[in-house]
Amino acid sequence: MKLENINNTTLIWGMISQEGLDHLKEEKSLVVVPENRPYLIGLKHNIPLLKKEGIDFVYCCDNVLGLLFYKERIKKTLLFYKELNQNGITGICGSLYVTLLSKLHNIPIKIAPQGRSEIAFEDADASSLGGNLFLEERQENCIIKAGDEVIETDLLIK
Repeated sequence: MKLENINNTTLIWGMISQEGLDHLKEEKSLVVVPENRPYLIGLKHNIPLLKKEGIDFVYCCDNVLGLLFYKERIKKTLLFYKELNQNGITGICGSLYVTLLSKLHNIPIKIAPQGRSEIAFEDADASSLGGNLFLEERQENCIIKAGDEVIETDLLIK
């Protein structure tokens, strides 16, 4: 898909849930699906569910999100969380990145509980892709391990 054809989209981040699918079906806008590295949740979990529900989407790698925000192609962010408490949410790796991009570009953020998956996510960090190891030697010293991130409530409010 060409960049000029990507307009008024909803960006999803995290493991989509039925609540998220229902929201997207009702909204009927094009959905931006990042790969969600290192786990590849976008590719392995989200895209099959969007296809099954007949929801239009465009896939992009995670590092293209900055361009899409900069070019004003995203109208809303739908962020899926693992845990919600009075201080904010806990989300998967990259949730803070997407939240900060949304805030920087004045894009509203909607939060929803994440879905569940029976998929085995083979990758746990940047040393592999699709289960194939790229960096064996010095792995402990070269790789920042992916982990859950806490996003404070103040960042989620526009």
